[in-house]
Amino acid sequence: MAYRAHLDNSVGMIKRYLLGTGDGPVRDEGSALVDDWDCLKFMVRTFETLCGSLTQYGMKHTRTFANMCNNGATKKAMDEAARKSCSSYKLGQ
Repeated sequence: MAYRAHLDNSVGMIKRYLLGTGDGPVRDEGSALVDDWDCLKFMVRTFETLCGSLTQYGMKHTRTFANMCNNGATKKAMDEAARKSCSSYKLGQ
């Protein structure tokens, strides 16, 4: 349960840093999840490097990472947000 709470809290903090209180752009049904797949891969890798593995449970946050990319979040901003959000607690070590 602590692991899941860590994932949810970390993603929530990163989301607030990068998207504020909104969710970013909303996609119509049938639209692609993300415009820039390289951005999405970078977001997930950065999160896993700095915050711990998403595991199957954490994959529910993929849409949040896609929204960050679709909203124009930069790699530098994601790196900074993840470092701020996850510096005190990293799973898997």
